[in-house]
Amino acid sequence: MTFRSNVPQTPSHNRTIPSSPALASVAPSGLNATALTQSSEFFKRLKARPYGGVLLTNANYAEPQQLSALTQALHNAARDAGHPAPIIAASQEGGDFNAFGNLAPASQVDIGNARKGTRASALAAGRQLRVLGVGMNLAANADIAIAGGPGQGRAFSDQPARVVSAVKAYVSAYRQSKVVAAVGPFPGDGAASQDPIAGPAPVGLSLDELRKSDMSPFEAVASGDRAVPAIQMSNAIYAAYDSVTPATLLTDAVDELRDRLGFEGAIVSADLVTTTATTGGSVGEAAIEALKAGVDLLVVPGGRAQQDEAYRAVVAAVRSRKISPERVADALKRIAEVRGLTRDSRDPLRPGE
Repeated sequence: MTFRSNVPQTPSHNRTIPSSPALASVAPSGLNATALTQSSEFFKRLKARPYGGVLLTNANYAEPQQLSALTQALHNAARDAGHPAPIIAASQEGGDFNAFGNLAPASQVDIGNARKGTRASALAAGRQLRVLGVGMNLAANADIAIAGGPGQGRAFSDQPARVVSAVKAYVSAYRQSKVVAAVGPFPGDGAASQDPIAGPAPVGLSLDELRKSDMSPFEAVASGDRAVPAIQMSNAIYAAYDSVTPATLLTDAVDELRDRLGFEGAIVSADLVTTTATTGGSVGEAAIEALKAGVDLLVVPGGRAQQDEAYRAVVAAVRSRKISPERVADALKRIAEVRGLTRDSRDPLRPGE
């Protein structure tokens, strides 16, 4: 494959992970969205601020060669400015939920129904992403496909044991491909009244019920030598907690992941713009609350204004000690570990891999 240093001439939008200890020595990493255009405005910003990474969507390219050129250009811009190479991420979950529709894997529903080829499908996706320079995938979706819930028509199965098996296979395949998997959404949206992206999404299960079903796929990959490097939080609200606060802002939900399941990797927030539809607050407030709850990467889709609002809010909160330096240092350490796992995302595949 040919790698070029120019940006593809296609309409494009991307999400970025600003990680700016250089701009503010204790500022944490986060995941935000901005517009990427041929005018190179984004690249100027990338050189001015050390972004932790970029989450690409299908609007960023028309052909794989353009995508690979874009990932190379993003790395080059950061390195030319003396910044660490950003994490290049995508949400390549499967089928209609793939950021890049012409690439693997197949839909999780089809894979779950087939009951075979699960690991091979994820391995193919991981290899493709890695060759294109994408080092992190926000997948797999670990929901249980409860009738009428967000997981129906999207998740592997309505049987928790089958979902556990599929998620473990995906995590193993992405590890072999040298692509970081970020399984989500924790603690599970399967029983939610609707997809949280559509609005407030209550989950009426008790804590015991969540632990026996929805949390089981996460428990299977949260700890041990083969643990997943990252887990993404949910935007649903849970009767098991306070029935008001989205899990991505909830200390109790993060503590469940850290303390009971023993997860030590990076925690990625849900879409914090969507979070504000439930909380009624600003994206800056959501960013602060997510970090305080123990989230490490902040997902803030939207335009430059939303990205800058979240960034300024976090910096101000750190300076005023609303967010402790220790919390930020902990988040940055985990982000650095993820970045270390994605450094060789552009390594050529070797025969037999």
